[in-house]
Amino acid sequence: MREIECYTFENEIEADIQLVFECLNDDEHVVKWNSQIIENISVDPESEIKVGSTFITRQKIDKKVIEVKATYSEYNPPYVVAVEADTKEGISRTVYTLKEFPEGTILQVRVTLLPSNWYYKTITKLMKWSFKFIYDDQFKSFIDYVYDVQYERDVRG
Repeated sequence: MREIECYTFENEIEADIQLVFECLNDDEHVVKWNSQIIENISVDPESEIKVGSTFITRQKIDKKVIEVKATYSEYNPPYVVAVEADTKEGISRTVYTLKEFPEGTILQVRVTLLPSNWYYKTITKLMKWSFKFIYDDQFKSFIDYVYDVQYERDVRG
């Protein structure tokens, strides 16, 4: 089966690429802007993040808490991070790309699914329009969060 593009997002953020990456990648920040993430638990907390590093992500979706094992398939800070998770629905992949521009950072997000079977392929194609509502809110919260952190740091000097 072929990979299905479920969601894309792009936005300019008037903040330094290092700050944007920190807010996107450090768990202490992620749980503050992403309302679905409860926590991410590193499988090997003593090692640095690299391609192949794995973690368990605990997420709350509606009233249900799920745990998913995820793996970094790309890791080139602060420019690209890709995370893959193998679930019953298939292999989901989220790629975060950051690019510098004169006023700050361009954030690009791409979410795809390689369905595990025809059922999940059909459901994903029928329902992928709904991902926009969920993810847009998360990434708008992310941008607001980056500006809040930037403001707090500017105030502290």
